[in-house]
Amino acid sequence: MTVIDAPIISDLEATFLENASVEVSMSQAQYMKNLFPFFGIQKPKRAELQRSIFKSYPIQNEDELLAIIDYLWTKAEREYHYAACDLGEKYLKLCSQKALKTFEAMIRVKSWWDTVDKIASNLFGLVLLKYPQSLDHWIQDPCLWIRRTILIYQLRYKEKTNKEKLFEYCEKLMHEKEFFIQKAIGWALREYSKTNPQDVKAFIMKNKPKLSSLSFKEGIRLIK
Repeated sequence: MTVIDAPIISDLEATFLENASVEVSMSQAQYMKNLFPFFGIQKPKRAELQRSIFKSYPIQNEDELLAIIDYLWTKAEREYHYAACDLGEKYLKLCSQKALKTFEAMIRVKSWWDTVDKIASNLFGLVLLKYPQSLDHWIQDPCLWIRRTILIYQLRYKEKTNKEKLFEYCEKLMHEKEFFIQKAIGWALREYSKTNPQDVKAFIMKNKPKLSSLSFKEGIRLIK
């Protein structure tokens, strides 16, 4: 049996089609700049539908998980991509260093903030914590979403954050005018300020002349 024939795939396809809404799909697509088609299933309903399907078809190993995720990512409708991310989160314990390549591909292909941010911090970042490797070469990557990822992959690290790398990446990218980079710098600094406000404040004040107003405002927000 190929992954295309896997019951979890056919059940997701049938369930998403059965619960589709043209009106909602148009609104969802418009919100996402019409980059992707949608079935029109809002998140609470989709989560409920997925929960039942995921429970019915437990995944046993990493190869099976990554094959299903890869296939879902080839589908057009955005709900399949969300389901792939949710499957990754549910079975994160199965993921080894091998999964990093799959998650990187998901960041690079069919990219927008709605999936990239979740993959970066909830999938890629958490696996990278167990299997560390250098991301320094991503600094100059032509893919905006890869550069955003090196800023936010540590969002959930708290006291395990590598502050030297966080500050290094922020400093090397703070010249960019791209909104999603400026926002990510501020977001990453703000999140780490919950753990280490003193060092974050020192970094922000030192680099205030070079930080965009957006990055500065977002980064300093929680610091008194």
